[in-house]
Formats: sequence, structure tokens, C-alpha cells
Amino acid sequence: MRALHIVLVAYGCDPTRGSEPAVGWSWAETLARRGHTVEVLTHPDRDNAEHIKRRVAELGEVGARIRPHIIPVPDDPSWVGVLPNRLGQMAKEILSYDAWQLRALAYARRRGFDRADLVHHVSYGSLQGGSALRRLGPPLVFGPVGGGQTAPHSHRRYLDTYWQEALRTVLWARCYSRRPSCRTTLREAAAVFVTNRDTQQAARRLGRTDARLMLAEGIKESVIRETPEDESARADRPPTVLWVGGLIPRKSPELALRAFARLRSDVPQARLVVLGQGPLRPALEQLALSLGVSGAVEFRGEIPWEEVLTAYDTADALLMTSLRDSSGMQALESWARGLPVVHLGHHGISDFSAPGGSISVPLGDPADLPQRLAHALGALIDDQQTRRGMGRAAVAWARKHTWTAKAETAEEVYRAVLPAGRTPAAASADDDDRPGRDQVGALAR
Repeated sequence: MRALHIVLVAYGCDPTRGSEPAVGWSWAETLARRGHTVEVLTHPDRDNAEHIKRRVAELGEVGARIRPHIIPVPDDPSWVGVLPNRLGQMAKEILSYDAWQLRALAYARRRGFDRADLVHHVSYGSLQGGSALRRLGPPLVFGPVGGGQTAPHSHRRYLDTYWQEALRTVLWARCYSRRPSCRTTLREAAAVFVTNRDTQQAARRLGRTDARLMLAEGIKESVIRETPEDESARADRPPTVLWVGGLIPRKSPELALRAFARLRSDVPQARLVVLGQGPLRPALEQLALSLGVSGAVEFRGEIPWEEVLTAYDTADALLMTSLRDSSGMQALESWARGLPVVHLGHHGISDFSAPGGSISVPLGDPADLPQRLAHALGALIDDQQTRRGMGRAAVAWARKHTWTAKAETAEEVYRAVLPAGRTPAAASADDDDRPGRDQVGALAR
């Protein structure tokens, strides 16, 4: 495909972090590697400006095609502070993002980005947020986005503070999606990608019937592990279940602990490694003690990504217990390392579950869910041949979701939405007039 001038809306963008910031940056770098010039509109978050500047310099010629624009978030209205805690947080998030989008739109117009070939909005990855950049002029590709998924009311016992989830369902998933900016974005976007079927159905209810499924996350080819671990090495360590994620209610780490306690009844030598940090950690450590498994559970907190990869390589199964998630980067990373995944049969993880590389456990009756998860884990741990076969299938599936593969799919859409006969726009080469490698830390005025 001929090189394009692309405006990438990536509110979350950081080459050194995971989750949404990693997704935003990965789109920028992958598109630049394929020859496109990418104007990245993002906001200052922690030290992301410095991280972006450093990575752009490391990429050399590829980095020269990435043009970061760090646009600050306006101050919140004073009245937000009088709202109750959780409600105030949600209001702040919504208002900050809306205000930042309007500021990004004005900035893009001043910089002449209305002459770009297209706009690709990847972050926030939420249908409800819409995209103010639809008004810039070039065709808009929106997504992949989530936001349509909700936690099941029937399993609220595993959600700690379920009232917060109920509030999120009413205000965010139902009310917020009905506002004009969301509906208008879905109506006017040249193409829409969604990251799970729940969001696809929500988009259809709002009038967008052709929203396409695409996994939000991607994997670098270098992460894929071609050679599985020698089985003799596994004999030197106990059967290991890995859990990765923030220790927050919607990830339901309590469910993981209860499932592991059931597993220990059948596999006494099994151990559980928990990677991640969050407000639930003290309660989870106490729960492990009360369940009688504290000596077999290791809470490692947040660790460097390289160490996370090692944890995948030295585990027998990844357990995912999220009761609300768009999809799951940890599952994709696990598959790339040849690690089978046991997950709940709902939301994005179910929509993109690796055929032959995963065990999907239906939600079913919440009372016996820990036992059913434990049974699935036990089947993996006890059967070496099954585990090896699932590992090969997992790697094969991960190869279909590399960033290169995602970019190729996006480029097919780019070709379809660009006006027929249009010559790709030429990006200005005047580095003195843009916040490039030497100016990335400066805030847009």
C-alpha cells in the first residue's frame, strides 16, 4: 500500500507500559514501520512524553515517521469535587476525556491535519467516548473499541463492591452510550472495529450494523516462543497456575483463590503465582490464609515485563477470572508463549479464545464455579500430552494476532475508505514546525 499521512488518536500512549497505553503506541510504531507518517495525538501521562521521545530516537528512520503531539488535559470543573467518590471519579473521567478531545480537534485543525489521508481513533478504546476527531474532515476509522460488556449480576458475590459495577452499567454502558457524540461517531465513521460481541451488539442497537470484530491487543513477533519448554524441566518444579492482572473487583481475584483452593484438594503440590497490584491485595492475602493455601500462593506484585514473560514460561496454565473485560492482553501473551489458558466463557476473552489452546468454563451456577475452574485446571496439570498439544495450538493462534497482521487488516480498510482516485497526502517534512523528536516533551498550547 502507498504511504499515507495518518492522524492517530491515542489518548493512552506509552511504549514502556501495558494495557491501553501499549496499544496506542503499538499502532503508531507498527504503522510507521509500514511506511506511513503518523501524527500521534496523546496526552501527558506520568513520564510518557520522555518515554516516547526516547523510543522515537531509538527507531531512527522509522521514528522519523512518528510525530508525537502531547496535548494537555483541561482542568476539571470545580463542581465535580462535590460528587460522591465513585460518581465523582466517573464524572471526572468523562469530562476530562471529552474536553481533551475538543482540544485535540482544535490543535489538529491549527496544524493543518485536515489535509491528512485519514484519522484512526484507537484510544480511549471505548464505544461510549466517541471521537470528536470525526469533525476534522478526513475519513474516520474508529476502534477497535469495547465498552458494551457488563459484569453478570448473577455472579456479584465475586465482585466485592458490586454496587460500583451496577453504577457503571447504568451510567456508562447504558446512559452514556445514548448521548449524541457516541451515536454520531458510529453513524459518520467510515469504519468501526469492536473488540467483543457485547460491544458489537451495542453498536448495532445504536445504528451501526457493520461493526467488525478485531482484538484490541496485538503481539510482537519477537514475543512468540517457537520452542516449548523441555518437559524434563517441569519435573523440577511443582505444578504452577499463573494469574495476571490488577487486584481490583472486576478482575475477580477472589474467584481465582477459591478455585485454586479446590484444585489443591486434588493436586496438593500445586502453587498459584499472582502477578499484579491493587487495593484488594490485603484482603486476598487474608482470604488465602483462611482457605488454608497461603503457603502455596505467591503474591509478586508488579514486576518488569521481561519477568512476566519468564512467569508464563514456567507455569502450566494461566487462569483468567475477569467478570468484565474487553478482552485480555495476558491471555494473548500466554498463547504466544505456548501457555494454555483457562478462562470464563464470556466477553472478549471468549470471542477470541484460542481454538485448542484454551478451556472455556461457562459462567453457569456461581456456587460451583470455583470447582469447575479447578477441574479444568486439574485436567491441564495432570495431562502432559494434552498440555503440549494445547501449547502448540496456542502459539499458532497468537501468530494470527501479531501487530503486523493487525496493520495489514487496517490497511485493507484504509484502502476501502479513502476516496477513489485520491492521491495520498504528503506530510510536511518541516521538523521545525512540529513537536518531533526534539520537542515531544513540550505541551501543546
